[in-house]
Amino acid sequence: MKVRIGIDVGGTFTDAVAIDNDTYEIIGTVKTPTTHTAEAGVAAGIVQVLHGVMEQHNIKPEDVVFIAHGTTQATNALLEGDVAQVGIVTLGSGLQGAKSKSDTNVGDIELAAGKFLRTKNAFVDTSSDVEAGIKSAIEQLFSDGLTSYVAAEAFSVDDPTNENAVIAECSDRELPATATNDISKLYGLAIRTRTAVVNASIMPKMLEAANMTDKSIREAGIESPLMVMRCDGGVMTVDEVRHRPILTFLSGPAAGVAGALMYEKLTDGLFFEVGGTSTDISCVKDGKVMVKYAEVGGHKTYLSSLD
Repeated sequence: MKVRIGIDVGGTFTDAVAIDNDTYEIIGTVKTPTTHTAEAGVAAGIVQVLHGVMEQHNIKPEDVVFIAHGTTQATNALLEGDVAQVGIVTLGSGLQGAKSKSDTNVGDIELAAGKFLRTKNAFVDTSSDVEAGIKSAIEQLFSDGLTSYVAAEAFSVDDPTNENAVIAECSDRELPATATNDISKLYGLAIRTRTAVVNASIMPKMLEAANMTDKSIREAGIESPLMVMRCDGGVMTVDEVRHRPILTFLSGPAAGVAGALMYEKLTDGLFFEVGGTSTDISCVKDGKVMVKYAEVGGHKTYLSSLD
């Protein structure tokens, strides 16, 4: 028998579900409290439920043909303000550079009452020595205590050269960084920057969790690549999570409503999922989930998610 396994990491519990790959019938489930304080972080709980569901139902590693991981970590991190401070490296020159300074000055984004995602900007004049300017900007932001970085330039969706140079410099310094052109190919520097800032703010936490989770799956002897749930209802590789963890934001609600569509055959209505940290509500019309751009702190982003 070939098996699919789904693992969900919530703020309170971590669950594993095994289903028959051919019939989609549920074989079994296992639940354990999410291991926030363990040395291995939430990966410890993932190992527990994975081994639990496999041992209880005699599932061999080679039987697993698909394994997917849904998580509310990004959502909970933003709700709780457990995010990194972000330094924004703005690039430009002349009048466009002046406008870019304004567009990329996102300020401190209020995530919840008294919880803020704090940002600070540094400007690089691209009409002079760009390489030296980038080094200086990163050093300035680093000395100010910023731990994650965003590269932002108008029209970088057409020419990402300068933004990519910032990312390369951050990579050399082993600093997590996001280029706005890598987050979205849409114009609109202000929204693109805001989306990149949210991505950068959760990178440190999500990188650690993704690496530990992937390692745990490999150590369990499962060769099927670990896939991670996206906020639009699809899945992506762990490597994609390392670059764009924002795509896991609201992936918990996406997984829940996907299950409602598949197993309850919901065609029209509201789907509620009550968790330990948040309550998620999704709208289904004509058998389809509404899709919109997600908002963070009341501000629009270029992140398409199930509504």
